[in-house]
Amino acid sequence: MDDVYKTPYSGAITMKHISAMLFIAFLLLTIFTAPCFAQYMYVGDITKLNLRAGKGVNHKVITTLASGQQLTVLSTAGDWTKVGTMDGSEGWVATKYLTAEKPADVKIEDLKIQMETLKGELEMATLENRKLTEENISLTTRLNENTLRLGNVEKAFSDLKQSAGEYLSLKEKFDRISSELTEKNKKIQIVEQKLDKQYVSIAIKWTLTGAGILLTGYFLGYRARRKRPSLL
Repeated sequence: MDDVYKTPYSGAITMKHISAMLFIAFLLLTIFTAPCFAQYMYVGDITKLNLRAGKGVNHKVITTLASGQQLTVLSTAGDWTKVGTMDGSEGWVATKYLTAEKPADVKIEDLKIQMETLKGELEMATLENRKLTEENISLTTRLNENTLRLGNVEKAFSDLKQSAGEYLSLKEKFDRISSELTEKNKKIQIVEQKLDKQYVSIAIKWTLTGAGILLTGYFLGYRARRKRPSLL
């Protein structure tokens, strides 16, 4: 006996009813979720493939598909597959002309594109490498020039330092000699002042002595004239 479930809206729901409802839900889920897991196929290595309005060669040709063209698989029925194109067209094609892998010519085209891309990247890398090499040469040249300038600056600084040391030494000697010369000038001035005083003193003494001698001579001469007898 089937299990029975009571609900407020019906008399009884059996296990058969539940199974039927689950099966219908599974079908609906499969139908509505299938587009979410779309499979992609490619037109095989043939020249052209007709996209028809129905399953069979008696149906109208919608468009012609090229080899390697990517298609979206919508459904499959026997030897025919319903597909969608990238531009939005839908139709049926013979399943045997579809392949899950990219055809050789498509792979070749992809490889060509990759090669062109790699070639472009290689050229860019070569140009970049050349540019970096030129910049490296320029930087090396500038580094050598700056090193040479730095050497010259260091030598000039060393010479200036030496000159400054010599200048300070000479200035110190000059200041010392100037100080000594000033002291000697002061001593010379003192000596000259003493000599001047001595000269004046000697001049006065000589003057007084000469005057005394003259007066003495005059006095002696005068006395001699007075004592001399007259010859007349």
